[in-house]
Amino acid sequence: MRTTLETSSSVVSALAILHIVFPVVNAVGFAVWPVLRALTQSPSRRTTYAIGPRHRSWLQRLSPLVVLTFIWEGIVSSATRDLDTRASVPSETLYAFSSILIWFAISIFLIEGESPFLPAYILAWALGAVFDAITLGLTSSTLAENDWWGFHLVGVQALRIMLFVAACLHCLVVLAKRDPSREKATVEETRSLLHGGATSAAAGGTTDDGPWTSAPTAEYGSARAAGGTNDDGGDGNDGSDEEDEEDKEIKSKQQKRLEEAGGWLGYLKTLTVFLPVILPYNHRPTQLWIIALMLCIGAQRFLTYMVPRQFSLLTEAVTQSTATGQAPWKELIIWTLLSFPIGSGLTTIQSLAGTRISQFAYQQLTTLAFRHVMNLSMDYHTSKSTGRVTKAIEQGSNLGYMLDSLYETAPVFVDFFVALFILSSRFDVTMGFIILATSMVHLYVAYKGNLKTVQIERKVNETSRVENETLYDSITNWQTVAYHNRQKYEESRYATSIWNAIQSQRAMYDFHQYIGMAESCVMKIGQVTAMALVAKRVANGTDSISSFIFVLSYWATISYPINMMAYNIRAATTHVIDAEWLYQLMQTKPSVQDKPCARDIKMHGGQVEFKNVSFAYDPARPILQDVSFTAQPGQRVALVGETGGGKSTTLKLLYRFYDVTAGSISIDGQDIRDVTLTSLRDILGAVPQDPSVFDQTLMQNLLYARPGASEAEAVEACKAARIHHQIMKFPDGYRTKLGERGVRLSGGELQRLAIARVILRRPKIVVLDEATSAVDSETESLIQQAIGALSAGRTVFMIAHRLSTVMGADLILVVDQGRVVERGSHGELLALGGKYARLWNMQTLVR
Repeated sequence: MRTTLETSSSVVSALAILHIVFPVVNAVGFAVWPVLRALTQSPSRRTTYAIGPRHRSWLQRLSPLVVLTFIWEGIVSSATRDLDTRASVPSETLYAFSSILIWFAISIFLIEGESPFLPAYILAWALGAVFDAITLGLTSSTLAENDWWGFHLVGVQALRIMLFVAACLHCLVVLAKRDPSREKATVEETRSLLHGGATSAAAGGTTDDGPWTSAPTAEYGSARAAGGTNDDGGDGNDGSDEEDEEDKEIKSKQQKRLEEAGGWLGYLKTLTVFLPVILPYNHRPTQLWIIALMLCIGAQRFLTYMVPRQFSLLTEAVTQSTATGQAPWKELIIWTLLSFPIGSGLTTIQSLAGTRISQFAYQQLTTLAFRHVMNLSMDYHTSKSTGRVTKAIEQGSNLGYMLDSLYETAPVFVDFFVALFILSSRFDVTMGFIILATSMVHLYVAYKGNLKTVQIERKVNETSRVENETLYDSITNWQTVAYHNRQKYEESRYATSIWNAIQSQRAMYDFHQYIGMAESCVMKIGQVTAMALVAKRVANGTDSISSFIFVLSYWATISYPINMMAYNIRAATTHVIDAEWLYQLMQTKPSVQDKPCARDIKMHGGQVEFKNVSFAYDPARPILQDVSFTAQPGQRVALVGETGGGKSTTLKLLYRFYDVTAGSISIDGQDIRDVTLTSLRDILGAVPQDPSVFDQTLMQNLLYARPGASEAEAVEACKAARIHHQIMKFPDGYRTKLGERGVRLSGGELQRLAIARVILRRPKIVVLDEATSAVDSETESLIQQAIGALSAGRTVFMIAHRLSTVMGADLILVVDQGRVVERGSHGELLALGGKYARLWNMQTLVR
């Protein structure tokens, strides 16, 4: 027999309000303080709250006990209401279920956090004790004398209050005993916010970035960058992988900027500099595609609800058609139109628009990064590996996919909360609890899986890198392998690298399957629970069969956002890393650049003057010291001396690859620092010591020096450089592709091709850096004739070790240890009997 309760309507109304307000206030109180702390404070300014293992273990047991009390309260409340054994307050179940979710989340943060932000937990526990005390008082006033279940729930609430008070007191004691001076410089406070996943994973730790711990230690990353994001553990190869070192450096710079910005809010503001690049402010076609995308997203949100709803109506109409004998054509046609062509058409347009928008952003970012890199000075390019520069451009261009994440992520989150509202309204709060509980457990499983995945993916990246390097190394050194007859060894070495790569990939694929299975089980349990709830309501006559079909078909709308949450969070943090790569690249300024008032150089004759020039790459090691000389128009000046004396550096300064540290260089009386780099390099032509060519045809490589030249002029230049006959021996002649690094040409042919480029370019000043070092004596004689013709009316600088090539120079400078120790013509220097004469005697003696 049902027990009756004489409850006052005012108390019931108050409890109904408090049951809604209390969980919300507790959740907001727990979350807002740490979030504001993370956004507005740099890590070094955040107070740490390191606690010992014993205290930590004690707190980690208390919080789950609180969850268990709410679970028991929810079960009892739901059961007594359904069995009609007591007149419970209607909002009791809502309060229990919402509190379960909140305290489950708090427990997870407490268990996973390495250094919990204790004030947030103390606030949550204190609010919980106060709220439960108020609820207990109001509930007690409504109990009848024979309401055994009511007294049982009051006892549970009293137990929970004691747990809250015990946790608060324990934390206060811990805070009173802690030593802030010892905690200020903890490892956690100095670690990067996107750094340290292996340690966290190994210890079961998480991060301050989910801001309830005091130190940022989580590993986020992505499949693309995961190999370089695990800095603290993994496969034991720390420091051996160049990519790992680069990722450590970029995260160190990110941490420094985070400190300077005063927290995440200031840091993220600095990244808004990329918005004008990725957003099409002045590109009308992309703007129209964005409008189309927004309209499609809005329409898709409507269809997401309408398609399963119409399918449920169709199912109900089909069921009723057995009685009426009429086919449900109307419902079928509406469902067909909503699904196709409207649904499919919108999906297609959305995909087309999204592709064009992301490609626009990719093009803008890549072009920006490439232009910036090409405008950087030589010191940057010589200090960075090609792979590192390429990675910076690639990582930066990936920032364009942030738009993809935005228009893919925001709608699915809207779908999730709309589905949560619709199902909770159409059925009851239990359905909302099932959805939220499923999503939270799924996120936790995905989070734990991601921690382990980072370590596995790092191993995959490492073994894949070794495999690719082994393959590349063996193929590029084929001749060396053949000379030493080591084919079997290389086969064995490559087979071992393949096996290691396969093993690590297999481990990754297997783990992904296990995590996928675990996530699928969580989703399936949630779906079965929801379907069981609706089936029960259908059996009770509360709902029709169409409601069951609606939930069954609508579940995909719920499961897709849940599945996407973990991926989208990880992708978002990856985009932050990508943005940091690009930001650091764009912050690199060229050490040599035009002055604001720089003007184009004006050529009169081609006089070049070095006046008291000094230069050093490192202040402790001067390369040039007080070098002075003048090259008159049309004069040929040669620089000779031992290797490392500073000859090539002298001509790099002429090209203004570097700026002099003292003195000046002028051309026709104009300091080269006062003219534009473009106009300066337009009047110069160089034959470098190691010429490089593109993997294009011979003609394309020739015309690269002067794109406006005709092919006939290019042929004449090759004839002058004495390479035309060799070119014509190729089956395709000037259409022959040179291959990677010009492998189709010998060293001497490469240098003659470089000379032909300079001849075709027709510069005012010519720089020849060992231009004849790789040719035989006969060819050298012919090239000297070509250089003689090229030199007419031009100022020519020559660097040479073979003194026979500079005998005809008008001025020879002998450079030794960064100083010009002798100068004069060939005959004058021989008569001087100094360093030049000794070098000449050694070379002629060897000959």
